[in-house]
Amino acid sequence: MIINQHNVLYSFSVDLEKEVEEEVEKKTKRKNKETGKMETVTSKEKVTVKKEIPYTITIKKPNRSELEDGDMFYSIELNKLIKKGLMTKAMLAKQYGSNGGLWSEKEQKIYADLLYKYHQKQLDVQQFSILGDKGKLSVRQQEKLSLSLREMAQIKKDLTEYEMMQNSLFDHTADNKARNRCIMWYILHLTYFQEGEDKDAPHEIMFEGEDFDSKYESYEEKESALDLLYSKIIDKVSSIITIWYISGNQEKESLEDILEEMRKEAKEEEEEEEVLEKT
Repeated sequence: MIINQHNVLYSFSVDLEKEVEEEVEKKTKRKNKETGKMETVTSKEKVTVKKEIPYTITIKKPNRSELEDGDMFYSIELNKLIKKGLMTKAMLAKQYGSNGGLWSEKEQKIYADLLYKYHQKQLDVQQFSILGDKGKLSVRQQEKLSLSLREMAQIKKDLTEYEMMQNSLFDHTADNKARNRCIMWYILHLTYFQEGEDKDAPHEIMFEGEDFDSKYESYEEKESALDLLYSKIIDKVSSIITIWYISGNQEKESLEDILEEMRKEAKEEEEEEEVLEKT
């Protein structure tokens, strides 16, 4: 398949070490039967060598027909899940609302107090950081800054636990599961690759098959076989398509900005966890 730049949602490159056959020249010396002299004879033979092969991964921008198919797939999956007895988010929220809300009054107060404390610690850290940048931070203030950072990390951890408590209630709703299946539908239908440096070469579909089930079978086969190309690209492909599906953003630069923000947040969480482990 040929995909032009107007039809590309996102693309990136990876290198993969592969064994390839190359034709090399082999020089041997032999005696010429007619002249009796030694001469060099050049011949060609094929040898297997390991080389870094570039791959271009392309996530195709879905056309109107593919968007309609994706929407239809979501609707079908949602109906199947509801028939199996799963509730939607709206149904679950209504049920909890009639019982006094998702959280008890006590839990709401604890969460509000944590938010207030977190905001106060942020202000403390900002003030100390400004003094530190100006070189005016005393030893006692440095100790207070370290303490505030540790306390802020702990409060953030407590906040995250409360937020996860609420979000986990919706993890197994019909629309959440249908959404995840629909994202998988787009991963299977929009991911292409080109092997080698020829940018004009046709794009090959990453997951072979005529429908969702056969493509998903190809996906599972690559996963279980630890396919090298699949293993190297699947996390990034999944992230990009998930961001696009949820945000509706179709600009590569915007998608990269969101990815970078996610990386920063993940790094900050790791640093906060390290601070907690040291206390």
